[in-house]
Amino acid sequence: MPAEERIAAWRRLAPSLLVMAFRDKETIHAQGDEFVGLFCLLNGAVKLSHVTDQGRQLTIAVLGPESLFGGVSSAKTSNCAATAIGEVRLVRLAPAEVARLVSDDPHFAAFLNAGLETARERAERKLIDHETKTVEVRIVETLYELALMFGAPCAHGYSLEIPLTQQDIADLVHATRPVVAKIMSALRRRGALDYRRDLICVNHAALRSVQ
Repeated sequence: MPAEERIAAWRRLAPSLLVMAFRDKETIHAQGDEFVGLFCLLNGAVKLSHVTDQGRQLTIAVLGPESLFGGVSSAKTSNCAATAIGEVRLVRLAPAEVARLVSDDPHFAAFLNAGLETARERAERKLIDHETKTVEVRIVETLYELALMFGAPCAHGYSLEIPLTQQDIADLVHATRPVVAKIMSALRRRGALDYRRDLICVNHAALRSVQ
């Protein structure tokens, strides 16, 4: 179902539904905020990050369109911050209205279940990959997945149209930045990657050859 039709259908049961827009690097919600509802990303990308007690910021995930984040219980607080990467458009649903939609709209219930299942599978896969795959393979698979989600054609294959630092990538693959920098330099020499300003260019064929 197209996004506008989906929003119209949801609004019939959730009259306080908000369609919100955020600029690049704008905070959608901060770590420690009380949950104000469930967010559904329509366009753009969102970075989830967590600041440790020692002050280190960890990138938890980079979300694409139709991803869900936030929460449905106002009694809980967020353990991460959500920040827009580029221009972002999303839907916010109040907790009480999420419950109504789940109860009265089977299409929404299926959509919510699929989104939660995707998030669970992503978390499980990261844990399994950390124990069973090398850092190089984790980097290759992460870049390949991001290229499929956010890539635009370029001379080398696809450029990730979202700015990510080597520290972001290191956090996503559970590795240190120096290790990631060394591996990415090796991938570049082998033609799997290139760099254009602050964006990463991914050669799909070369990446697949080193998996």
